[in-house]
Amino acid sequence: ARIIVSDAPTPGAARLSIQAPAEIFYPSSIAVIGASASPQKVGYSILRNLLTYPGALYPVNPTRKELFGREAYPSVMDIPGPVDWAVIAVPARLVPSVMEDCGKKGVRLAVIVTAGFREIGKDGAALEEEVVEIARRHGIRITGPNCLGVMMPHQRLNATFDPVSPRAGGVAFVSQSGAVITTVVDWSLPEEFGFSSVISVGNQADLGFEHYLRFAEQDPSTRAIALYIEEIQDGRGFMQIVRQVADKKPVVAVKSGSSRKGMAAASSHTGSLAGSYDVYVAAFKQAGVIPARTLRDAFNLAELLANEGYPHGNRAIAITSAGGFAVLASDYAEAHGVDMVDLPEEVFNELNAFLPPYWNRANPMDIIGDADATRFATLFDVLIRHQDFWDIAFVIAGPTTLADPAHIANEMVRFSRNTDKMVVGCMLGGDSIRSGLRILRNCRIPNFSELEDAFKAVGSILRVRTARPGERSLPPPVDQCPVDG
Repeated sequence: ARIIVSDAPTPGAARLSIQAPAEIFYPSSIAVIGASASPQKVGYSILRNLLTYPGALYPVNPTRKELFGREAYPSVMDIPGPVDWAVIAVPARLVPSVMEDCGKKGVRLAVIVTAGFREIGKDGAALEEEVVEIARRHGIRITGPNCLGVMMPHQRLNATFDPVSPRAGGVAFVSQSGAVITTVVDWSLPEEFGFSSVISVGNQADLGFEHYLRFAEQDPSTRAIALYIEEIQDGRGFMQIVRQVADKKPVVAVKSGSSRKGMAAASSHTGSLAGSYDVYVAAFKQAGVIPARTLRDAFNLAELLANEGYPHGNRAIAITSAGGFAVLASDYAEAHGVDMVDLPEEVFNELNAFLPPYWNRANPMDIIGDADATRFATLFDVLIRHQDFWDIAFVIAGPTTLADPAHIANEMVRFSRNTDKMVVGCMLGGDSIRSGLRILRNCRIPNFSELEDAFKAVGSILRVRTARPGERSLPPPVDQCPVDG
């Protein structure tokens, strides 16, 4: 399958011939052009978000001498030092003159959050072309226009007007919708989900998905990549690059516009044509990209892949102290194409030696409701000794007065550190298991709060690919993992 609107040359095809060096995404200095003292202005929110940025920060506003305790400058040309990034939040008609000044100043990347370009029609498209021409003449790269901006949490950089900033983590998120970003970031905070970068592509007048994929591929803090896509300008070029990137780091994609009206909405939102949903999904799978139907599914997948990598195969086991969850695990495994393997006789014999005589003697393994963390630990030791019959282990635990969730979580961490197989946490419940969840999160053990989501995520991965020999990289050793007991 191919994602091609036509065989004619496209702006995206020309764009791909000019590669963006990854170092432009590590700025030492940022100017906010259109910085404001008014909370109703986008330039206010952007400047406020950048106050924790450790590099040089320059507000630009011709009517102000100072903003947020920082000296303000009439134009970017008046800034005494070099400027790597310019975040531009001025009316669209002023952007060309601002870009000329940025070119003279030697700005390397312009993040244009301003709307009013190609997405509004012919006049806006002409203005966008003018801005791109100026940028190319001066060697400036562009994120946007018509975008939320860029967040680099490991650099303490939030060049957006999102009201909150994300935690640092291992997932790069590249999105064609700013509202999707603000929603996902807000969701991520109580979930303690972290990002290596969050990028709003906007109109992709210059830099597009392909360039951000290349950056995420090279970025050492990125372990998995999540995409929200409405349309792709150059399908052939995109698929070539995403296939290469997915060979090195897991890529998950949500493609909106699966319905007729959804395709129309995507086209009007971005100002470009939106291809067939089924064609996209088929092409994603061929390229090794994991397709996701919902944002929740996408970030479940991204967390799992960022922390565990690809499973070596389809042979799964499940451990639980609850009979109901053993039954549900069997149902969900079958529904999502996960193979619950039979237990070898040697493993049976070792389990019989310490489990209660009335355990279910099957996989999923129900080790009975009175199980404490020591019983889980002893079972994990058996599985560590016998790793030749399984590829994926689901560890399911719920609230109980007999087992401290922090103790169980620590044993899950030990289990994961002693195998290169995929270990999936399913610590289910609410406040009473919070101490265990913190340990799993701190130690990069993926955990699912809904049991079916775990099997759905693993099944989605298995439908696309499994690990190649030696591919899975292990998380940090346990002595580098802050344990909250």
